[in-house]
Amino acid sequence: MPDRANIRLIDPPEDAGRTTASLFASLASRLITLHYTSGVSVIGSTLAGLAEAGREISKTAEGARIRRALEASAVKDNGELLWSALRVTGWTEGMPAAPVLDHIRNDLALLLAEDLAETIENVPAPLENKVHRSKTVPAAITFIDTLMGLWIHSREIVQSVEALARSAPDADTVEPGDAVHRGPILR
Repeated sequence: MPDRANIRLIDPPEDAGRTTASLFASLASRLITLHYTSGVSVIGSTLAGLAEAGREISKTAEGARIRRALEASAVKDNGELLWSALRVTGWTEGMPAAPVLDHIRNDLALLLAEDLAETIENVPAPLENKVHRSKTVPAAITFIDTLMGLWIHSREIVQSVEALARSAPDADTVEPGDAVHRGPILR
């Protein structure tokens, strides 16, 4: 088991690399923006981001397996019935997709930044809030895509928190799967 968790950020070659300052500014900007954004926009954009993540993960072998199982169960029909009755697709139509996986990865990477305290002292205000603008009409936000997005989003959080726990100097750290819930979810 490694002594410390190492986070490797992979930046596209055409982008300026991420720094602690840019990660901090991104988080701060998103939080500040909440004061000026309607709840419908925030939730709609988050749902669009989860649905986009769900569509992408469904292209993998594991994601396709989970998706097929969900689509074969009553979950799909009941979820689509709720989605239709509450008109979720209608009020979320055209919402830009928040990059939910990038947000959670970047925000958790901040927890391991060795220069976070120094950065917070030296960054007077959040840098510009980068808005992701789509050049095409966003795909419809379907129930099953959003459910798949929730699955990969929560899995990413669990794996990240387990990696953070492994960075503890104690030998008594959490091993992946230690906290897996084994009983019924609904009691």
